[in-house]
Amino acid sequence: MKWIRTRMWKWTDIAMVKWSAALFGMIAGAYLSELVKQYVFVVLILACLLAIRPLIYFYKDSD
Repeated sequence: MKWIRTRMWKWTDIAMVKWSAALFGMIAGAYLSELVKQYVFVVLILACLLAIRPLIYFYKDSD
């Protein structure tokens, strides 16, 4: 079974994935709001650390 493969997605499929992720995030945020408020700086640092690699990949020259 091949896990990584290139596919052309229809715009409707992408929209459905985005909406499902947003709705899941809203539900998780409603249940975890007190925990996130308590550890806001830890969550902020974690978000920044997780963004480093995609930013490097995005701004890297594609020679």
